[in-house]
Amino acid sequence: MTLTTRSIDYYFSVISPWTYFGDQRFRALAKQHGYEVRHHPQLSPVLFPATGGLALKDRAAPRKAYRLMELERWSKHLGIPINLQPKFFPIPEAPASKLILAALDLSLDVGELTRALGCATWQQERDISDSTTLAAIATACGLDGPTLLAASTDKSYDQKLNDETQAAIARGVFGYPTYALGNELFWGQDRLDFLERALQQT
Repeated sequence: MTLTTRSIDYYFSVISPWTYFGDQRFRALAKQHGYEVRHHPQLSPVLFPATGGLALKDRAAPRKAYRLMELERWSKHLGIPINLQPKFFPIPEAPASKLILAALDLSLDVGELTRALGCATWQQERDISDSTTLAAIATACGLDGPTLLAASTDKSYDQKLNDETQAAIARGVFGYPTYALGNELFWGQDRLDFLERALQQT
């Protein structure tokens, strides 16, 4: 990225349904306005406790029930299919997140990979914490899945993923997805309209 490139920082969990709902719309919006997307996969077990959030399993029953209602509403509103109770959720985010980081280190476009990981969880009943599954998804996205998977298992990516999460916390991120345009944060795929208005003013 050159100093003149305009960019939006994209903070997300690979297993968040809200990331899944917003991903393609967000990237299309960024492209429309000539912005580069900078991907920042996160670790929820680190970010949530540090910012006052709770893992889904620890939330009160009314909150869990309302979440399912909202997911169904948004699925119908957007015309994006979703399995409300996927077989492989929740699962560890780290393997898929480190795969994305390894791809970024190789200067690869991870937009399609991020989308495919969301579809694998929320449509296809696939376990994206499984190494064989991850390699297959990356290959289907036109990447060298086995090579990329091998690179992502380097222990340095444990630290890189933690560093990404700590940097997000320092910036004020507390949930997914969060889009950062300059100093302004937009939390949630339901804030894309506000992000679009901000982009129209740049």
